[in-house]
Amino acid sequence: MKIKFNWGTGIVIALIVMISGMIFLVSIAVRQDYDLVDKDYYQKSINYQQHIEEVGNTERLAEKVQLELSADSLKLIFPKLTNVQDYSGEIHFYSPVEEKRDLILHVKLDSVYSQSIDLKSLKSGRYQVKIDWIANKGSYYQEEEIAVGK
Repeated sequence: MKIKFNWGTGIVIALIVMISGMIFLVSIAVRQDYDLVDKDYYQKSINYQQHIEEVGNTERLAEKVQLELSADSLKLIFPKLTNVQDYSGEIHFYSPVEEKRDLILHVKLDSVYSQSIDLKSLKSGRYQVKIDWIANKGSYYQEEEIAVGK
């Protein structure tokens, strides 16, 4: 039996190829991993004025948080604004690659206003260190970029 090729057969073949391609693309899209930058981006946009004030407070400081990066650790040296016990806040290691790499730590300073962080648990790559801290009844925010390599 010989199949006769005419316009109708061509249209049916074109539709089958098109539908197969669409099914293939939809299956790829469903398996794709998508990460939002922030899950609570709406609430953060509402509180953005507070963030602007924190950045301004940090800019007005005579001395900012200093970062000393070594092969497997990061040392943060905070300015001496008040007693060591009065410091609080969070240190967020943000990975632009994927959310699973992120790490959030609390500010826990030693007697010389510094905090050492072991970087062995982080995968190698680029990170933004977002330091959100409170001292001397003021809120501060500083952001620096580091590269962790193993």
